[in-house]
Amino acid sequence: MKKILAAMLSGAVVVAALGGCGTYTDDGTGSSSSSSTGSSSSESAGASTSETGESDAGTDNTSFTFIGGHPVTLNPILSQSTDDGNSFYLLESSLFRYTQEGVQNELCESYDVSDDGLTYTFHLRDANWSDGEPITADQFAYAIYCYTSPDMGCPGASTYYDIAGAEAFNTGSGSWDDVGVKAVDDSTLTITLTEPNDDFILSLATSAPTPLRQDFVEAQGESLGSSVDSLQYCGPYVLSDWVLDSSLTFTKNPEYWNADETFPMETITLLKVEDANTAYSMFESGEVDAMTSVSTQYKDALAEYTTVETGAGGMMYLWINQNGTSDEVGEVLSNQNFRNALNYAFDRNSTVAAICPLNVPYSRLTLPFYEGLKEGSSFVDEYPVDSAPLDGDVEKAQEFLNAALEELGMSSVDELPEMHFVTWDTSQQRLLCETLIDQWKQNLGIDSIVLDQYPIGTAIGNYTSNNYDIFAISISSSLTPYDALDNFVDGGDYNKGIWTNEEYDALVEQIKATSDKAEKYELTQQAEQILVDGAGIIPFYGLSSAFATQPYVSGFGIGDLAAGFQFEHLTINK
Repeated sequence: MKKILAAMLSGAVVVAALGGCGTYTDDGTGSSSSSSTGSSSSESAGASTSETGESDAGTDNTSFTFIGGHPVTLNPILSQSTDDGNSFYLLESSLFRYTQEGVQNELCESYDVSDDGLTYTFHLRDANWSDGEPITADQFAYAIYCYTSPDMGCPGASTYYDIAGAEAFNTGSGSWDDVGVKAVDDSTLTITLTEPNDDFILSLATSAPTPLRQDFVEAQGESLGSSVDSLQYCGPYVLSDWVLDSSLTFTKNPEYWNADETFPMETITLLKVEDANTAYSMFESGEVDAMTSVSTQYKDALAEYTTVETGAGGMMYLWINQNGTSDEVGEVLSNQNFRNALNYAFDRNSTVAAICPLNVPYSRLTLPFYEGLKEGSSFVDEYPVDSAPLDGDVEKAQEFLNAALEELGMSSVDELPEMHFVTWDTSQQRLLCETLIDQWKQNLGIDSIVLDQYPIGTAIGNYTSNNYDIFAISISSSLTPYDALDNFVDGGDYNKGIWTNEEYDALVEQIKATSDKAEKYELTQQAEQILVDGAGIIPFYGLSSAFATQPYVSGFGIGDLAAGFQFEHLTINK
């Protein structure tokens, strides 16, 4: 089971497919509008500022207000954004929870594994939804049904392909009755895998299904997750207020099974503040207690408040659509030499240093935080691949371009068609993409790549529908170096036909079929080399998180595997 959280889905997509909800059965015995309007960001913060710049709410140690990303959708079936996952971390529970201390049992009190390593039996603790209704095994089984049903449109369905029969069910060649998920009784759930997986519990802790109640999902239909009242809650908080594009307010859920021991904040308010100057001003004046992302321009000014976590945040890639937005463009972008010309012609080091210096330039698929087989070593050190130098190689890029032009029957770059580089409309994304376009123009003479910026929902909608020539977007880190590879096979979650290599796909299948870690790593190295050489999906830089907290805040954490806002021990002592 692989990690899929970072690619963000368009708001136009999130109401796509809740038809067929009534077809679920189980053999066990188990049975964007706003919720409010009005307040501005500063009003929602719950603290006013006096003329001296000090907060009038300085004695409130039970409420926490911070600036961060807002969910694209809170429909749990159609969600795929990291920002969605951060909110779900506070609103929902699952079998296990990934915390700053590691994997913790949550709704699963204990579990057993069969001798062959294929069948997991989970014994659920007594726990309730926020309305007092009991959480049952059948609700977990129904959730997996929703995530794998071909009628539901879950974009991360392949996350569950490790479960026996799930892939066949999702692709329409099998039945739900054959999927290895059963509610034995109200408190016992079994999941049977296609092959042993030592990472399965970690997978459940970082990208696990949260339970769903069938009657509620069917009653909500396309409105599921669109407002406070169209969600059900079994996590440490409930969503008590949601002002679209402004704020979300989380209120402590007394029905949460571990409410007395964890998540001490009574109220958490998440503000959306897109302007970096405004965010900095609100933090400096004490209107907010933390920011999940520190703007580059203020990283020095906020250095004493800032924590930088490097390595496991994920990767920014350039996605090259080899089909193109026209046949003419598709012919150019399907040429491997042309793609490699783009790959070698830009300087990752200088680009990242100038625009997003908290991140780490990178040109291969796997990040350094993955452990190697030898104690204290990393996968990237033990299994190197040849990739584009971080400073770029203009001479080699020109060689690739000349070869491409010859293969395309062109005499100069002036004959290249117009190609569209699509991104969303933030200043950093614009600067990032414009810098790449400028380097391609200076180093290769290509001036036919144009930038198209859209509101984020529209831009990501273009991405998911392959309506782009080049796109820059990040995905979060996977659990292992080989876990990420399945994303990029033909038809994988992030490769809907934009790049194809049969040898690569075959290697990924071999990796999945073997349980020997050394063999997995060797095959991963081979597959990664093919991916890097093909330059269909070009690694750009590794993501780092840089968050700022006021001196009186402790216990603020963001999961290094994009596992959510880890506020289990968040406290304020003003």
